[in-house]
Amino acid sequence: MTTPFVVWFLAFFLSQTTGFVVLKPELSGKELVEYINSAQSLFVAELTELTDDEMRFKVMDEKFAEPRGDEQYLDGGEIIPEPLPDTFDARDNWPECKSIKLIRNQATCGSCWAFGAAEIISDRECIQSNATRQPIISVDDILSCCGETCGLGCDGGYTIEALRFWNHSGVVTGGDYGGDGCRPYPFTPCKKSPCAKSATPICEKKCQSGYETKYSSDKHFGSTSYYVTNTVGAIKTEIYHNGPVEASFKVYADFYQYKSGIYKYTGGKLVGGHAVKIIGWGNDNGVDYWLIANSWGTTFGEDGFFRMVRGTNECGIESNVVAGLANLGVNDVKDDDDGGAAGTCSLFVCFLSVLTLYLI
Repeated sequence: MTTPFVVWFLAFFLSQTTGFVVLKPELSGKELVEYINSAQSLFVAELTELTDDEMRFKVMDEKFAEPRGDEQYLDGGEIIPEPLPDTFDARDNWPECKSIKLIRNQATCGSCWAFGAAEIISDRECIQSNATRQPIISVDDILSCCGETCGLGCDGGYTIEALRFWNHSGVVTGGDYGGDGCRPYPFTPCKKSPCAKSATPICEKKCQSGYETKYSSDKHFGSTSYYVTNTVGAIKTEIYHNGPVEASFKVYADFYQYKSGIYKYTGGKLVGGHAVKIIGWGNDNGVDYWLIANSWGTTFGEDGFFRMVRGTNECGIESNVVAGLANLGVNDVKDDDDGGAAGTCSLFVCFLSVLTLYLI
């Protein structure tokens, strides 16, 4: 009979001599942490304080992390075939864009798909405007108002649909819970376990009390949204030229134990899907990695950020990447449920208006 010690010793021996790690999906809790730290050296694990339920509350249904089959890729690597640096950090490349450095907190709602979208929209509008615009885009507006087209709210959603919502409907501003902007995030981080799951908020097309700008006038729009071709070169090129991208991947129990280093799946069961913001890449002791911002607050990982193995589609991180570009020329557009006046008119309508005034 094979004893637990023999299993552990074989796993440890293989990891140290060949780099091979025996995956242990059945482990959890303290046993999982001990196994992670003994079986590999890429990342350091620390026991999470989250319960099993709380772990599930922070992610979405795994189906939302998978490609849908309707992808129309934009291959940035073919569009701009030029050498890229070995390391890149969007925080350093665009230091004036404060949103790139910001770590937000989704609390106990599986709204990561809306967070990732709001984050890259904020970053890209700043980058495209040469830092003359620095909005913090509302997660709540995307989460509550995109509807069934986007998905299931706090149970998950499609990242590409969140960006398409930005294109055709526009999104207002709003920080984290209790923050500034038109529609701040409605959920406060739970500080005492056990924590209850948050329900998808109601779509309210109005700004919070005390915010002077009208809902319709606070809208920010995108001009296009697209899937980024699932190659390392295309993803790097997109980030290098246009800013951070949103990516989805499958989350296993060991990810919650991540403290520092370069994450690679080692053990624990599949929990769900997750969406995050990739802001750069690098190499540490010969291991290529993606530099990623999470939305679980600054106590997670490396001050809210983490690194993940790059080039092997780890947990699907390279197979469902989306991005978009801001439309800096559109604002103050009338919303049907808001009393604001439209800020634009067609050339034909404007011509008739001017002609009428002239004839009068």
